[in-house]
Order: sequence, then C-alpha cells, then structure tokens
Amino acid sequence: MSGAELARLIAAQVCLHATMAGIRLAAPLLALQQGHGAASVGVLIALFALTQVFLALPAGRYVDRHGLKRPMAMAVTAAFVGALLPLLWPAFPAMCVSALLTGGATGATVIALQRHVGRAAQGTA
Repeated sequence: MSGAELARLIAAQVCLHATMAGIRLAAPLLALQQGHGAASVGVLIALFALTQVFLALPAGRYVDRHGLKRPMAMAVTAAFVGALLPLLWPAFPAMCVSALLTGGATGATVIALQRHVGRAAQGTA
C-alpha cells in the first residue's frame, strides 16, 4: 500500500467520522429546540451506536466478500444521505434516520479499513 493510498483512506475515515460527529452534536440540539424531551434526545443519541451494533458482523462478512471499494462507496453514500436528510427535512424522524445512517457508515468504514490495512501490512513491528 502506497503512502498516498493510505493518506486517502485516512482522510476518508476522518471525513466520515466528522460527518457523524457533527450530526451527533447538531441533531440533539435541533431536537431540543423543536421541543422534544430528554428521553427522545437520549434515544436519538443511542441510534448512532445502534446501527453499528447490528451491522458489525454482516459488514465484516460483506467486506470479506467484496474488498474495500464497494463497502467504502456504500458508507460514503449512506453518510452523505444521512447528512443531507435533516438538512432537507428538519424533523425528528429524519434526525433518527440520519443517526442510523451516519453511525452505520462510520462503523462499516472502520471495519473495512481495519481489514484492508491489516492485510496490506508487511513485516512485523
């Protein structure tokens, strides 16, 4: 793996994580501003991790079958849609879907990158 390729992968992970973190910060504030209670906001925050919990094993199997590019493209698409959705429709259901999409995209990206970098590593440390 070349240095440029590794830098692109790191930049992609940073951007996807920043998308999820930004939504994770903004969505609860928007929900509170719209008058939703603390329980609703707690559920919203929990949704960021929920997709990762249920997606971990299937995502790992998918990455094993298809390599890096297809899962990364799917994760970028999911994060993009997840970031765009509450912008176009600033309602609580859209924020919940956004949390699921951006959280899942981040988790799937980590799985894909760990597999790819682990297989590309040469030598022992």
